[in-house]
Amino acid sequence: MTRLSGIARLVRQICLLRERGETVAAARVEENELATAVRDLRLGEGLDAVTEAELQAMFIAEERRVADAVVLAELLIPQLSGIVSTKSAPGHRPATELAPRAEETIPVARAAESGVGSTAIPDLLDAMLAADGAARRQNRNRFGS
Repeated sequence: MTRLSGIARLVRQICLLRERGETVAAARVEENELATAVRDLRLGEGLDAVTEAELQAMFIAEERRVADAVVLAELLIPQLSGIVSTKSAPGHRPATELAPRAEETIPVARAAESGVGSTAIPDLLDAMLAADGAARRQNRNRFGS
């Protein structure tokens, strides 16, 4: 993991904490871990390695992603819970007979199994970011950009 991606992950964590109303924990991560990571990056790669404007842009992007993930989770978890409960219905095929496609095995399924837990949102965000990155790489390769 590059230093910049580590900073982006900390920014995402801060945004998630803020979304959940954990402002004290968010401030602690921002003041300690994020400040240290930014300082270390700037010491190692120069003051322009990450500017304040770039940090602000990261926060804006991650706030949007977190908000989108929360909405998506709120929409999907009830549907997934319904699917899980129908699996116990008579005549339904056991889950072992179903071969899920790769795109169906997102961390949201874990949230449906365990209830709406706070760990589901970071997993969902990571899966969304990975899928977005894969799609972008695929488009770049396809169109040669």
